[in-house]
Amino acid sequence: MKRKRIGALALTAVLVLSSLTGCSKANDAGSNSTSTSESQATSDSKEESAGEVTKDNITITMMYSGTAAENDFETEILPKLVKEEFPNITLEVTKLPDDQYYTALKTKLASGECPDMILVQPKYAGANSVIGLAKAGYLEPLTGLKAIELAGVAGRESFVYENDVYAVPSGVTMLGTYYNKNIFEENGLSVPTNWDEFLNVCKTLKDAGIQPIVMGDKDMYVMQFGLYQIAANQVYAKNASFDDQLRSGETKFTDEGTWDKVLEMYKSLYDNGYIQTSSLGLGAQQAIQKFVDGEAAMTFDGSFNAAAITAKGAVEFERGYFPLPGNDAGTDLYAAMAMGAGPAIYSGSKYIEECKAILEKWFDGESDIYKAYADSGRFVVTYGYGADKVNPLFQPFIDLYNDGKSFYWCNQGWPAGTETEMEALFSEAIGGQGTSVSDIVNGMQMKFQELYTE
Repeated sequence: MKRKRIGALALTAVLVLSSLTGCSKANDAGSNSTSTSESQATSDSKEESAGEVTKDNITITMMYSGTAAENDFETEILPKLVKEEFPNITLEVTKLPDDQYYTALKTKLASGECPDMILVQPKYAGANSVIGLAKAGYLEPLTGLKAIELAGVAGRESFVYENDVYAVPSGVTMLGTYYNKNIFEENGLSVPTNWDEFLNVCKTLKDAGIQPIVMGDKDMYVMQFGLYQIAANQVYAKNASFDDQLRSGETKFTDEGTWDKVLEMYKSLYDNGYIQTSSLGLGAQQAIQKFVDGEAAMTFDGSFNAAAITAKGAVEFERGYFPLPGNDAGTDLYAAMAMGAGPAIYSGSKYIEECKAILEKWFDGESDIYKAYADSGRFVVTYGYGADKVNPLFQPFIDLYNDGKSFYWCNQGWPAGTETEMEALFSEAIGGQGTSVSDIVNGMQMKFQELYTE
């Protein structure tokens, strides 16, 4: 991956796994983080279907981010299936590479010539964040659509602004811990269920002469892969509104027992040699290769890299995948999961009801459109057709997601750039430059305040 932020990875996942998120890097893909008042308002909203659809012959336009592939879902399959479902509607789809998409979207919104439907990112993630666009009045509320209800609480909250939902989640991605089942079995280890057990797994492996974890921190965005899993348990499980309160000033990154604890826990893996000491000299793809070749027992990565991580390497072994248990003993485990970017309706469209009708059919869990979307294999199905065919690697995460025990990827709640400050300072800390955890949280807070504007 060349993107330096998970937002970029999530968007890549949107396009590779589904048209699958936001760090472009993961609820809110799973998040329970929206304020209680927002959640209640969303759940209490009156259900409604799309209004009357015109019988006139019309053309609806849609613009998506990504590169169209052979038999591409958005540019080829979707328009054909929409025509079959709505014979009088022609769907024209344009797909642009990420940077071009952002530039084109900005220009079209400014000129009032925006396509009828566009791709938006969850919460604050990316240049096309749902909150930024909804706040500016560019998006049509979709709160009452049945497709929104099917997405579940986490999915709805990913695209909420002031109690209304403005996009349909396209699927879910996750961050977790890939592990070598053969090594675990040979050393009498089972999947850990809390942080103490995880540290014991690492110690047992290291004592046996096995590198517990490999990470490619030369590509600093991968630091988020472990940090966000711990934060889901140590920050958001205790205060689901932490990021909302960051913006109001009620919380700070410097608050004791929040991000300082997350960073200390993750740093301890480096201090104890559980993550290889050469991590800053190793790229993300090199780290994946080392894991695939059996040179380490675990690596932190996303569902979007499952194909690379399960590829054939120098040795044969069975892979497993579990949420990094950043929880304390005796407390529930939470996963770090993110909703992928999804379609929204431009508020200035002449065909709002027709767009709603398309979205209802696209995400109803049973239509030919939904089935084709699910069969594309580019996102993790959480309901309807195909939900029983989830990759077994992902099942522990989906179970937590369905139980409401997951939180979005933290950077989705921060202004872009906050996470890169965290990465830069953390790399100094593990690189022996004397940067302390206190320095990191202070730097994050200063960067947040510099970047955030109401």
